[in-house]
Amino acid sequence: MAAMKGLTVFIADMRKCRSREEEERRVNKELANIRTKFKDNSLNGYNRKKYVCKLVYMSLLGYDVNFGHREAVELINSSKYSEKQVGYLAVTLVVPEESDFLRMVVGAMRRDIHDTNEFNVCLALNAIANLGAREIASALTPDIFMQLVSSASSVFAKKKAALCLLRLLRRHPDAVNSHEWATRVIPYMGHRDIGVTMSVTSLVTALAQQYPDEMRKAGAFAVRRLKSLVIDNSYSMDYMYYNVPVPWLQIKFLRLLQYFPAPENPELRMQLLDILRHIIDVSQEPQRDLQQMNAQYSILFEAINLGIELDIDQGLMQECAVLLGKFITSRETNVRYLGLETMAHLAAYIENLDAVKTYQGVIIQSLRDRDVSVRRRALDLLYSMCDVSNAKMIVSELLRHMAVADFALREEMALKVAILTEKYATEYSWYVDVMMRLLSLAGDHMGDEVWHRVVQVILGNEELQTYACKISLQTLKAPVCHESAFKVSAYVLGEFGHLIANAEDCAPIDQLKALQAKMPATSVSGRNVALTTIAKFINLFPEIKSLCLRILDRYRNALDAELQQRACEYYALGTLENEDLLPTVFEEMPPFPDRQSALMSRLLKKEADTEDQRTWVFGGREINRERKMHTPSTPTTPRPPELPEPASPQAPASPQQPAEDLAVRKSKRHYTRLLWENDGILFDGDEIQVGLVSQFKAPAGRVGVFLGNKATAPLSDISVQAIAQDMNLAIAQAANQDPLPSALMPLGQVRLFFDIACKNAFAQPPLLRITYNIAGSSSTVELQMPVTVTHFMDPVTISVGDFFARWKQLGEGDVGEAQSVISMPFLKTDQAGMQWLRSVVGGVGFALINGADPEPDNIVGVGIVSSESARFGCLVRAEPKKEHGMTRFTVRSTNADIAKVALANIAMIVESK
Repeated sequence: MAAMKGLTVFIADMRKCRSREEEERRVNKELANIRTKFKDNSLNGYNRKKYVCKLVYMSLLGYDVNFGHREAVELINSSKYSEKQVGYLAVTLVVPEESDFLRMVVGAMRRDIHDTNEFNVCLALNAIANLGAREIASALTPDIFMQLVSSASSVFAKKKAALCLLRLLRRHPDAVNSHEWATRVIPYMGHRDIGVTMSVTSLVTALAQQYPDEMRKAGAFAVRRLKSLVIDNSYSMDYMYYNVPVPWLQIKFLRLLQYFPAPENPELRMQLLDILRHIIDVSQEPQRDLQQMNAQYSILFEAINLGIELDIDQGLMQECAVLLGKFITSRETNVRYLGLETMAHLAAYIENLDAVKTYQGVIIQSLRDRDVSVRRRALDLLYSMCDVSNAKMIVSELLRHMAVADFALREEMALKVAILTEKYATEYSWYVDVMMRLLSLAGDHMGDEVWHRVVQVILGNEELQTYACKISLQTLKAPVCHESAFKVSAYVLGEFGHLIANAEDCAPIDQLKALQAKMPATSVSGRNVALTTIAKFINLFPEIKSLCLRILDRYRNALDAELQQRACEYYALGTLENEDLLPTVFEEMPPFPDRQSALMSRLLKKEADTEDQRTWVFGGREINRERKMHTPSTPTTPRPPELPEPASPQAPASPQQPAEDLAVRKSKRHYTRLLWENDGILFDGDEIQVGLVSQFKAPAGRVGVFLGNKATAPLSDISVQAIAQDMNLAIAQAANQDPLPSALMPLGQVRLFFDIACKNAFAQPPLLRITYNIAGSSSTVELQMPVTVTHFMDPVTISVGDFFARWKQLGEGDVGEAQSVISMPFLKTDQAGMQWLRSVVGGVGFALINGADPEPDNIVGVGIVSSESARFGCLVRAEPKKEHGMTRFTVRSTNADIAKVALANIAMIVESK
């Protein structure tokens, strides 16, 4: 691209700026100049390109560029390559994905895809892949596919088309109709050009994860192509990398084959086995340099992973285990890492773990490796190779290592120790001892799921309860007791303390004193559990009833609301004349029903997502067998692509979850209503309901958030945060409020108030983030709060003449104008439609000026937005056409963001009717 002098000078000026304020003045001056230039209809292509490049540069610096989109589209339509290139660059970097201008680009992209000029084709494909918009994917996928399969397409264009389809498939799998063309791309894995083959293989790998049965032909293609590369040595010397033929393509084929079962054809099966043996044999040969070793090892590890997945030769697996044993003792960190990860894969599939257990000492030693990634893989391998025979040794080593482990590893290590202890415990005493020690060592790094699970296990095993009571009392009598261990001990004694009441030093008074001694040092949630235990003691041990009531009476004046409520209610129960109620209320808890451990669910959630789905997870053969049984072999018939919906204030739900889509649509409707009303529901889900009440007096405001529990189980660990997404908006929790309760019972409700201050005009509303735990599972809900800059607008009444003078003044300055034509079909038939439209304009914050417009049906209004740093005037004009069912809205303001936000709010309200 030829240098543009104006752009070069502007960049030089920006680099000379010594302060942020000086830079902003230079940017504002240039923006004003560009706006003026864009009004010139005689602007030539060179200058348009230059000014759009300046906008792109300012956008990259972080400045909000909300104009020039039309000029970028015009550059795309240009016949000159340099102008078209800048246009596509601007659309990719500056134009937001939800902009209406992208619809104008679709036609130009289609023309360029079918252009005979290879460079124009590649420009369009690059832009489509980078944008990745749903509407573009739905409209242009057939054209991109035709570019891939067309005989007239160049090799370079075919590679771009395959990668573009891969990007759209990963971004919007339901919008590309992949089931219609998936099998037709398989033959291009045998293309004469290696680059096309690699691109298509990446696409086929993604398709194989969706349609494993339909794409099985690709497995035969991959085997034959691998055979030609590895066995027959059929390849071009141009693709020889340090004496390794096309290593990248070999790796892609080997990875693709992992998504299919072993070939049923005996010939293909034998060819695949020969390929794997040849790769392993070649890896034994001495390598000349590091690059050759890296390439060869990359292929070898992928071949071993394939052999593990297919499990077609036990002798081969034993040989792989020996090889991996060498790799985990290598001096190269990368080789040790890959060796540990691949051995964990092996341990997740083979029935006899003796080959892996041979290296147990080396693996334990790897927990002390210098590299944290190697330590993590060693932990994963120990977790996968654990069984009844070595569980005690592995658990004891992990507990010993936990005291010196990295903080980033402790939570995961604690979860895995808890799971292994429960899974392989053969002695009740060992389980209790390990879990109490674990809670004491790593209680700060674990969630409540761990101690909840310990309680569930103890409740479900009668043989465990007596011993658990003794250990719980010992834990409370120890000099130091972690809070999680305190909660378990308190709960267990409250349920089963009577089982040890006659033992030495375990009398009821001893249990009460041990519990009371540790209560002051625990948190509010710990004291809540302890108060419940003391109330149960009243029922279990009548001889210490007076002491228990005295403790409860002391907490009746506690500052914490829940603590006080528990103490008052338990005291009232304990002092009732009718003693029949107390045993009924504090009846022994029944065993919990059998279900998947919450610890396992949490651990599986921590598995990292990748672009390609993993074919296995850490945890041994059993969990991987269950995972494959619950994974459908073929997906259901794909739904037809949905039309893109308008941008929602909430994050869009996955297309595979129609129930969540419905929730998002409901939330959008609630959000829209709160744009012009002061109170109402913001979110109505299956578990929680969120309501809002707001009051604004510019430039400040207060918003109250009401959180209700709609579930049948209590919510715990509740957190409600309001986060400003714009530096010109300040939001903070109001002072002098009660803290959120540790648990919110079903049908219960809590409230929290936030103070808001408008520092200057802002474009992004704040974010409301709600997190909570329910039934051992953590959930997060993120919502946009209906707080926009128009909420700080005060209606102002001016004379009829002053309105249009001010309207004309703002129009000439072009400081900030936003305009849109919105369909309103109800105006044709609804007599009250015009009155409703007037109430909407007034509800947004404008004062209606009656009789100001020559057209009697037109609506005009005036408002002033007040911030801490400045005040901004804002005018609106609505021009309805009843006969056409359309209304043109125009908003002018002294600030462009305010005009855009005001128009967007009105449009969202009108479109929701």
